[in-house]
Amino acid sequence: MNRYVIAAILVAAFGSVANKSPPSPAPAVPVEAAKDDLSVLVGRWTGEYSSKDTGRTGSIVFELKSGGSTANGDVLMWPKGSQGPTIPSTSQPSEEQLRKMPQVINISFVKAEAGQITGTMTPYTDPDCRCEVRTVFVGTIQGDVIAGTFTTERWDRQEKLGAGVWKVTRQKA
Repeated sequence: MNRYVIAAILVAAFGSVANKSPPSPAPAVPVEAAKDDLSVLVGRWTGEYSSKDTGRTGSIVFELKSGGSTANGDVLMWPKGSQGPTIPSTSQPSEEQLRKMPQVINISFVKAEAGQITGTMTPYTDPDCRCEVRTVFVGTIQGDVIAGTFTTERWDRQEKLGAGVWKVTRQKA
């Protein structure tokens, strides 16, 4: 991956997490819910996640427009030891630079039912094991706040790598 691709990814990521930014450039996320459960999710939600297991933190953006059955959402993951976005000066980043580089991860599916939300993230490469992982999240919707937990496991072994907590708040227009 060259530095221009990395720069484009970071620009897209930071554009999606700023409070007064254009809609998320993330792909559409299918949302499975009854009409009443779907209406509870309408709006732009922003927040954060953290994992004591992995030492990672990051931001979350999720947006569902009224009348829609798809949303846009992504997570910006900050690996442990990352000091912020870095763009390598070489055309090929080192293993250490790749391990510490922030990564945009898309939300791939969301289901809402009776005040609960569940979902999955698009599989991605874990910066520590350099293996493909998947993350599953659950949460409780309470007014303008959704809070919950997540677990991450290796895609090939169903081996748990870590867990954490997350929270998003609906932004007022």
